[in-house]
Amino acid sequence: MSDNFQNQGAPQAGAHYSGAAKTLHWVMAVLVLLMLAAGSQMLSASDAEKAEATVGHSAVGLLVLGLLIIRFGYRLRHAPPALPADLPGWQSRAAIWNHRAFYLLIFVQAVAGIGTAATAPYEVMTAGVLPLSALAADDPVWFARFVALHKLGALLIASLAAVHIAAALYHHFIRKDGILRRMWPGRAKGAGTEDGAK
Repeated sequence: MSDNFQNQGAPQAGAHYSGAAKTLHWVMAVLVLLMLAAGSQMLSASDAEKAEATVGHSAVGLLVLGLLIIRFGYRLRHAPPALPADLPGWQSRAAIWNHRAFYLLIFVQAVAGIGTAATAPYEVMTAGVLPLSALAADDPVWFARFVALHKLGALLIASLAAVHIAAALYHHFIRKDGILRRMWPGRAKGAGTEDGAK
């Protein structure tokens, strides 16, 4: 994946993200954090409790996967606002790779979740209608592997989220460069948006 993914076109310095980009960002952020919190509660649950919890957990997971695909496609077609010109090179590279890692990890997490549901020793009915557990036969070996991958993915995503939040606060309170404001919900006054998108 080239740097055009981050710096496609000629984004405006100081521009804000479009309404669509902001909506996708914040909806996914809330859903991912809720999934991490819910997933941590499922670790010590019984199989019966897990089967009940996965009705909603797997549904939200598939929703996040769908939003991820939409967001990825949107990002390929719409250049993000340029990073501040005086930002150190290592911070610019870290920002680029942080976002790329998010896309990759969330995708892998969704695949691991589907694998977990498909090989689980209990029935998984997504939203009460989609039998993910029917995708494959019960397999304790692969189930354990998918569970381990899912746990690792959750840990890595939580770590990336912590770094992402810390960086946003650093830009807002220490650098005061407007990085956080350009992604904040609501329409910015007197500011352009990424490649003119609304």
